[in-house]
Amino acid sequence: MADVTGERSRAQLLLVGALALAVIFLSLSLLLNSVIYTENLATRQTHADVEKAETFRSAVVDGLGGAVAHANRRNATGFADRRDAYRAATDDWIPTLANYSATDGLAGDVDRDGVQEGTRIVDANATTGIVNRDGEGDWTMATDSSVRRFRLTVTPSSVDSPGGTTITVDDGTAQDVIVEDDGSGPQVTVVGRGTCELTRGHIDLGAGRVDGDYCPPLADVRPTGTVNVSVSNGDRIDATYSFVVDRHPEGFRTAVDTANVPGQCTPPSPPTYSTTAGDDPYTTPAIYAATARIGVATRDLDHRRTVRAAPGEAGEPATGPTFTTFDVTQSGSDFAVDWNTSDPNDDVASVDVRVTYVTNGTVYDDSTGLAADGTMSLIDVPDAAYYINGTVTDGASDRRVSEIHDTAGCPP
Repeated sequence: MADVTGERSRAQLLLVGALALAVIFLSLSLLLNSVIYTENLATRQTHADVEKAETFRSAVVDGLGGAVAHANRRNATGFADRRDAYRAATDDWIPTLANYSATDGLAGDVDRDGVQEGTRIVDANATTGIVNRDGEGDWTMATDSSVRRFRLTVTPSSVDSPGGTTITVDDGTAQDVIVEDDGSGPQVTVVGRGTCELTRGHIDLGAGRVDGDYCPPLADVRPTGTVNVSVSNGDRIDATYSFVVDRHPEGFRTAVDTANVPGQCTPPSPPTYSTTAGDDPYTTPAIYAATARIGVATRDLDHRRTVRAAPGEAGEPATGPTFTTFDVTQSGSDFAVDWNTSDPNDDVASVDVRVTYVTNGTVYDDSTGLAADGTMSLIDVPDAAYYINGTVTDGASDRRVSEIHDTAGCPP
C-alpha cells in the first residue's frame, strides 16, 4: 500500500518552496525596478545638467565673439586699444551671465584667458571694386594666412558681365568664386559646384552665405586652414570688403607686398595696403581669437574647460606660428635681421633665415634652428640684390616672410 501521508508531505513542501521562490522573485523585481527608476531619474537629471552646461558654454562663446567683433570695429590703430575695448565689453556681460545662470540652478564662472593678435583688412570705398591702392584688379589679397569673417558687399547693378570678378581661395587646391551676370541677373558662381542668385549683394565667404541665405556651392569653398587669396578682374564691380587674418600686421604686409611686387624692394611704393583708414584698402591690428576658462557646477555635475571664439572662422582653429616682427636693416654692404614670433600654442620650435640671390636663386646664407626671438648679421655682403626669407615653425606648420634688399641702396 502506497505511503499516502509521505506523498502529501512532499507535496506540501513543494508548495511551500514554490511560494518562497515567488516571494523572493517578487522582492528582486521590486528592488530592480527601484534601482532602474533611480538610475533613470539620475540620468534625466544628469542630461538636464549637461544641457544647461552646454547652453552656458554657447552663451560664453557668443559673448566672447561679440566682444571681439565690437573691439575690431572701433576706429583705432593700436592693438592695445582693441584689447582694452574687448576687456571692457566682457566686463559688462560676464557678471550678468553668471547671475542669469544661477537662476537656472547652475553655478557658472568665466575667467578670461587671452587674445590672439591678427590683422583686419578693410576697403570701405563702395565706388571702387576689389582693387589695390593703384586701382589694379588682378592682385593678391592675403598669403599663407588663416582667414575668417570674409565679407563682401557688392553693388548688384555693377555686375554686368559673364566671367566677371573672380576670387580665388587656394589651400593647395585653387577654388574660384565668380561674381557675374550671365544674362539672368547677378549671381555667385562656384566653378564646378553651382550658382546662387545675388539680389542684395551680400556675400559671406566664411559662412557660405549669399544675401543671408545658405549657399551650398559657396559653403564648399569656405577658407579653412592656411590659404592664399587672390582676385582677378576686381575692377569690374563696385564692392566693399573686410576680413581678418591670424598674422601680425608687419609680417602680413611684408608677405603680401612681396607677392604683389616680386621684383621690387620691399616695401613697394605705395604698399599694397595703407595703414590709415580712408578710401584705400587698409590694415589695422585686430583680435583674431579670444579664449576663456569656464566652470559650471550643479548638484550632479562639475565641469571645467577652455573655450575659444573666432567669429566667422571656418574649419579647425588657427594654430600656426607667425612673425610678430621681421625687420631687415641695411647699412652699406651689411644687413641686420631682427625678428620676434608668437604662436597660439606657445610652442614655436625654431626660425630659419635664408638669403638667396634674386638673379639665379643661389643660396648665399642659410641659418637654421635659430631662436624664436633673435637677431643675426650679414657682414660685407657682395653687391647684388637678395631675397631675405624668414620661416618660423612649430613642428607642425610654418609661416614665411620674404623681403628684397640690394647692397646698392634699395630700399634706402
